[in-house]
Amino acid sequence: DYAATELGELRKHKENKHKAVQNLYDQYDYIQTQTECLKRHKESKHEGVRYPCDQCDYVATQNEHLKRHRDNKHEGVQYPCNQCDYTATQPDSLKKHKEKKHENVKLKVKHPCDKCDYA
Repeated sequence: DYAATELGELRKHKENKHKAVQNLYDQYDYIQTQTECLKRHKESKHEGVRYPCDQCDYVATQNEHLKRHRDNKHEGVQYPCNQCDYTATQPDSLKKHKEKKHENVKLKVKHPCDKCDYA
């Protein structure tokens, strides 16, 4: 069963997973519930939109991926753990590391989804 820790997460889950109308891309059976995701899919898979790095041979299919690449590979952006010698290249990776290794966090289920058993 899917369970969200915040009402906003539950609302987003229901909109994306249980919405009656979905965007069906006519090229083939690609189904996406969020318009922005469908737009990125069309650009990268069918229109050939690419974002090349001006410092190396890396080519991204999304602008956010190019920014992340530049930050990590060329700017040396890192996120060190203040409790051990672990260093992450993404803020979310550091957060997950801390929760798993140092806080032993188990999310409290506050808002379960009543429409599916998605976990």
